[in-house]
Amino acid sequence: MKNTLKIYDEKGWLDIPKIIDCAEKNEINFIFIIGARRTGKTYGVFKHFIEDVFPSEKGIIYMRRTTTQLDSVLADKKNPWIDINRDMGRNIFFKKVKGDKDRVVIAEKIYQDTDGEAIEYRGEAFSLTSMYNNRGFSGSEFSEGIYDEFIPEKMAKRMNGEADAFLNAVETISSNRELQGEKPFRWWLLSNSNTLDNPIVNAFGLLPYLEKMQKRGQEFSLLKNKGIMLILINRSPISEKKSTTALYRALSNDSDFSRMALKNEFAYDDTSCISSEDIRQYKLICTIGKIGIYEHKSESKLYIAEHISGSCKDNYEKSEKGISQFKTFYSWVDNYRLTDRISYQNLAVKFFIDNIFK
Repeated sequence: MKNTLKIYDEKGWLDIPKIIDCAEKNEINFIFIIGARRTGKTYGVFKHFIEDVFPSEKGIIYMRRTTTQLDSVLADKKNPWIDINRDMGRNIFFKKVKGDKDRVVIAEKIYQDTDGEAIEYRGEAFSLTSMYNNRGFSGSEFSEGIYDEFIPEKMAKRMNGEADAFLNAVETISSNRELQGEKPFRWWLLSNSNTLDNPIVNAFGLLPYLEKMQKRGQEFSLLKNKGIMLILINRSPISEKKSTTALYRALSNDSDFSRMALKNEFAYDDTSCISSEDIRQYKLICTIGKIGIYEHKSESKLYIAEHISGSCKDNYEKSEKGISQFKTFYSWVDNYRLTDRISYQNLAVKFFIDNIFK
């Protein structure tokens, strides 16, 4: 299948039904949607849950990165279902379970003419940390899940073991359903375009694909052999309309926030140092796994790439111990990094080096 799909509907919103149809035909189980704010990502997925999942008597999983974020959706005014509730005449909400203070469920208030109100169970809600503490949880009664805002904003703290926590959640919820001949659980991972430096993006090996898509202005890619769909919302008609609203008229067109919120540019990722260098002008001084660090033969600058040309005496494993040794003996590399004297082959290499010295 070609990597082309018209991802917007006639009104300019993200066309979730078309995305679902494509996912069904190609056995896609992980759908990553990264894009500008308020373009129909969460709304469209919620509408799909209401129209397609709930009638099948299957539940859903809703996940946020931190417990604080999860707790915030318990407030009526911060309920992410509020817009879809209004538009579809529903009353879906999150609530704590009495006697189990750490459990949050998704429920819907149903109004019945004869019996009054009834509460329907719709699913479970977790944060990454709370899911870690529920490894005995059975996901057999759920068919789909949404991890909302999986790429945190710039001010958010890094979380140790974030990728492992999510992968453990996937394993726990998926259980052995595929071994029993059942349909795989489907994950929707949604986020604004804050940065590509993300543990989950790295864990799935998606950075090279996303980087290419970004450079080409490509909005859709199907990694069929991995069961993954990638969507980068670059040309949203809704974003174009929003550019004339009060906030964005007040901001500079090239502000980091505008670039992220409207244009789906990863405004916090500096790509000015990404280039392909003539390796003949450099000599290899050390390696970390398959990453080579090269020093220019006549200038005070470095080139770091995912290939090794030549030999050197300092070779470190790409492990916690090896990285620690590199950081100790090559601490001066950080000075080159901070003074913009390093060129990187790609973003993956840059993020790797940045994270060593952070």
